[in-house]
Amino acid sequence: MSPYKDSFYSRMALCFIVVIGLIILHVIPLPILETLVLYILVVRPYWFKNLVDQIYSSKKPENTSE
Repeated sequence: MSPYKDSFYSRMALCFIVVIGLIILHVIPLPILETLVLYILVVRPYWFKNLVDQIYSSKKPENTSE
């Protein structure tokens, strides 16, 4: 069992809650989601790279060759 399994699911749940919150805020005519995406594309914050690396590091392909 991986020591990062619990933190992966808690981080995934947090990301899901944030995305749902952004979707709800997107209903209001404020460009919040577009502003956040523009910020991430221009500034490229280190926390975003770490988040993406943590999400994809736990998804290792299974060895199907026998």
